[in-house]
Amino acid sequence: MKPIIDALGPIERYPHVILVLGKGGVGKTTVSMLLARALSFQGKTLLVSLDPAKHLVKYLGLEGLGLEVKVSNTLFIKQVSIEEEIKGITGRYAELLKELMPSLSVLNIDNVVDAVKYSPGVEEEILLMKLNEAFKSSFTYVVVDTPPTGITLRTLLLPSLYLTWIEKLITIRERIVSLRYAIAKVLGRLAEVKDRALVRLYEMKKDLNLLNEVLRSPAAVSYVVVAVPEPLPMYELEETINFLTGKLKIKPRLLVLNKVLREEVAEKLGVSDMQKRYLESIRSRGVSCALIEHLGKPTESLTDVAELEERVRVFKH
Repeated sequence: MKPIIDALGPIERYPHVILVLGKGGVGKTTVSMLLARALSFQGKTLLVSLDPAKHLVKYLGLEGLGLEVKVSNTLFIKQVSIEEEIKGITGRYAELLKELMPSLSVLNIDNVVDAVKYSPGVEEEILLMKLNEAFKSSFTYVVVDTPPTGITLRTLLLPSLYLTWIEKLITIRERIVSLRYAIAKVLGRLAEVKDRALVRLYEMKKDLNLLNEVLRSPAAVSYVVVAVPEPLPMYELEETINFLTGKLKIKPRLLVLNKVLREEVAEKLGVSDMQKRYLESIRSRGVSCALIEHLGKPTESLTDVAELEERVRVFKH
């Protein structure tokens, strides 16, 4: 068994989703590749990258965005383009608006589309959609290389937030349907009991409840938090752990300290004491952790990732 997979511990539910979180620049894509490659020896694995910088495209020379590229019989990779996904969503919204409100076609519907496109929360909505797809996947493992931490953490709270809104909308819609039925009965007319909008709200509530449940289930999802031995990434790692344990009531399964310098190199650069302090900090958090020695160059290929496997030290809790 690969050391970094051994650190994850037993996995009980399939598909199992591994979310790799961390500050931009700490090597989330590299760690995601490392995990996906190791997991692919145990089952069919998909690596989905939502990294806005699209490092996966550069590292592996992918020809297209949004397509599943076969790397081996058990390893597939997909780079998601946030920009293309936003175009797809806004296009669907535009068509829906035209269908529901034909009069808008007379107006400048592009203004409406732009309002959707640049609205806060669009990136979070796309990430949520991709997470939903991952939990319904036919793959044994799905590794998700997430966007920067803030976007990801906000996304993880969306299902519970949406459920609050859906509950209110259902209450309002039920009153409307009830009133419409009562009026029709008084007037001696036939009333349609089944309401399409209400049916859709019930479906959304069911889907969101399920997603909310699996995001909080250690059997369904593993949270892997990545940092490097520097002040800001370590601070963000601590904040991420606090969020997961406080808001989602779930512990990360694995902490990864990436780009750890060899002692002689750290000593020469004057960062030896700081690195030792962070090494001790990450090992004392009551969670399994993995330390990955710096490769000495940027990680640019699966060959580099395979080389990194020999540089992983695991400390199981």
